[in-house]
Amino acid sequence: MPELRTDSGLRLVEPPDGQTARLRRRMHSPLCGLMPQLGFLSRPRYAPRLLVSGGDLTGVHVLRDQPRPKLGSYHIGGYGVRPYESHIRTLGEVVERYAGYVAAVSGAYPVRFATEAELGELTDGEPYFPIGSYRPFTEEQTASGGFPFRSPGPEDRFGWSRFTRLRDGRPTWLPAQLTTVGYVVRDREGEPWVQPAVTTGTAAHTDPDKAALGALQEMAQIDAAVGHWYGATRSVRIRPGRRTAALLRLVARHCHPLGGQPEFHLLPSADLPGFTVACLLREPGGQVPAVVVGLGIDDRLESAMYKSFLEGVGVRALATWTSVQERTSGTGPGEEAIFDLESNVVLAASPEGARVVEERYGDCEEAGADDLPPDPEDRGAAHAVRRLVRAFHDTGKRLYAGDLTTVDAAALGFVVARFWSPDLLTLPLPSAPTAAHPRFAAYGGFRRHVPHPFP
Repeated sequence: MPELRTDSGLRLVEPPDGQTARLRRRMHSPLCGLMPQLGFLSRPRYAPRLLVSGGDLTGVHVLRDQPRPKLGSYHIGGYGVRPYESHIRTLGEVVERYAGYVAAVSGAYPVRFATEAELGELTDGEPYFPIGSYRPFTEEQTASGGFPFRSPGPEDRFGWSRFTRLRDGRPTWLPAQLTTVGYVVRDREGEPWVQPAVTTGTAAHTDPDKAALGALQEMAQIDAAVGHWYGATRSVRIRPGRRTAALLRLVARHCHPLGGQPEFHLLPSADLPGFTVACLLREPGGQVPAVVVGLGIDDRLESAMYKSFLEGVGVRALATWTSVQERTSGTGPGEEAIFDLESNVVLAASPEGARVVEERYGDCEEAGADDLPPDPEDRGAAHAVRRLVRAFHDTGKRLYAGDLTTVDAAALGFVVARFWSPDLLTLPLPSAPTAAHPRFAAYGGFRRHVPHPFP
C-alpha cells in the first residue's frame, strides 16, 4: 500500500480501495478518459460469488484510421473477491491495451516500410528479424480458401519497428505486424499479413519489475497452454493438499455448493520456470456455459491456481454474455472457421464444444499438490525477471523488449512492458493455429486443428 510519512513520524497508509478509486477518477470519463465506460456483469444464482467488471477503451481507432469497433472488442475486464481487485485489473488492462494500440502512431516506435534488403540500407546495417524465413503455417493452411494469412516472400515489403535484443542489448528491427497490436497492415501497398500480433507479452504495472515479470510470465503461460492444447503432452490434475489450503477455503466461501466446483490442471512448460495452471469451471446439468477454462501462472503453485480460478470466473461471464448476444442476434458458432477470440469461448461452452475440452483435459495424469515441485524462494520481482530472461537465453530462445509507456500512462504512474520471442507459441486465432511452428516439437508435435478455448 502507498505510505506517507509525516513530520511526527506517523505513517499514513492508503488502503487499496482508496488508491484504486483515486486512479479510476483520473481514467474513467466518457469525454476524455482512457476508459469511457465501466460496467459489471451480473451472475446467475449458483455462479461463484466474485465481482466481474468490463471496460471499454477510448477512441484509439480514430488515431489508427479504423472503423469503430463493437463494444467489448478490446477484451478488457477484471475480477476479484473484493471490489478493488476487479477495478484495478480493469484499469491496468485499459492502460496496457491503450499503450499497445497507440505505440504505432505515438512516434515512440517509428515504422520503416521496406523489404529485408532495403532495410539494411535504411538502418546502417542494424540487425533485423529474418521474416522471409518465418513460416508459422503449413502450406495446406495458407492454400485453403478463406485463410487470412500467407507466407512471406523475399520481395515483400513490411513495416518494421525498433526493439532491443536482450541477449546483447543491440537495437533490432522487428516486423511491426508481429509485435505491435496497433499496427495496421498495409495491404494496399502489398504488405502480406503473416500472423496477427497479440497482447501476449505486454503488461502494465506501477512497478517496472512487476510489469516486466507479468509480461514474461504471460508468454510462458500461453506457450504452455497452446502447446498442451494442440500438442501431445498431458496435463496434471491437481489433488488438494496442505499447500493449497488457503485457496480451498476461499473456493468454499465463494463457490455455491450447488454450483460447479473448480478443477485445476498443471500445464507443464517444456523448459521455462513457473507453474502454469488451467482452471476448468463447469455448469451443473451441462447448461451453457458447460465448461470454461481460465489460465494463471506464478512461481508459487497456489498463487497460479488462484489466478486461474479468477480468470475462469471472468471467462465464464464472457461466455455467458457472448452466448446471449449471439442467441439474440441469430448468430452463433457453426461450421465456419473461427477467426476471433470470442466465438471459440462460446463454442467451448456449448455441449458440443465442451466434449472436446473434456476429452483434451481428460487425457491427464494426477498428482497431489504437496507432491508437485516445491515453490522457489521468493526473492522479489527483479530476481524473477532475471531468472526468466536467463531461462530464455539458456534454452536458445531469442527475446526482444520494448517500453510502450506513453506520456499519459506515465502520468498515471504506470509502466507498460512489451516482450516478444519468435521461439515461443503465442495465442493464435482459433482456426489458425501455427501448425508449422518448430516449438510444437517440444510438446510432442502438432496433433489437432480443433479451436482452442482461450479468450
